[in-house]
Amino acid sequence: MNNCESVRDLLVLHAEGELPPEQKTQVENHLIACAECREEAAGIDKIRSWLAEPALFAPPEDYSWQFLPRKLSERARTLPAVKHWLPANLGSLGWTLSMAATLFLACGLIWLTQRQTPAPVPAVQVEAPGNQAFLGKIQSAYAREMTSQYLGQCQDLLLNVVRAEKSCEGQKYDVSLEVTRARDLLQRKRMLDSELRAPEVAHAKDLCDELEAFLINLSTSEKCESTDKLHGMERFIEKEQLLLRINVLQAELS
Repeated sequence: MNNCESVRDLLVLHAEGELPPEQKTQVENHLIACAECREEAAGIDKIRSWLAEPALFAPPEDYSWQFLPRKLSERARTLPAVKHWLPANLGSLGWTLSMAATLFLACGLIWLTQRQTPAPVPAVQVEAPGNQAFLGKIQSAYAREMTSQYLGQCQDLLLNVVRAEKSCEGQKYDVSLEVTRARDLLQRKRMLDSELRAPEVAHAKDLCDELEAFLINLSTSEKCESTDKLHGMERFIEKEQLLLRINVLQAELS
């Protein structure tokens, strides 16, 4: 491994301030002399600044928050392109022909090599630990933020149910908006299930499942609900201490 490769494996840890003093000095001295590594370090700093933006995780009403990976990918395209041996202006046909020619030549070289020498044992490529740590932090922050936002929106809905007023005929409670909101949150819960498997938020899964059961009950309610049905939902909220448990979990996730 040349000097640039060894330094690039440490760039993420350097950006996170996790390097010991000796390695930190080594990386900083290398960056002074190497323009390519400085460019890569600048790209890492730029991505970290994006992740620090509070609006990055804020979901719009259409729930396009689930497309965060695409959002990051689109921003990454603005970074300077890495130079490759294949010209970037080739169309899909040119790319296909180039790959076919490369595979043909590679097969020929492999056939000649196997006739002359035994096949070498393939080397195991180990991903840089700094990159694994960086990706882990992204996934952890994403799971915690999405879970916290979901709990907050469930909390708002529960409060609206408790504060519902009699505005329907026959002295019934108008919960039409709450029913629509419950159905939206049920869809979001299904998309959140994959995030709830992360160790950082796994302790929130039981509460999220209980909230899902409540949302299912609410989503099947009439738009004008009877006093008995509404008071039954209020008693369930109080008995299970849903509002208090949401507050405690949000504090832990923040």
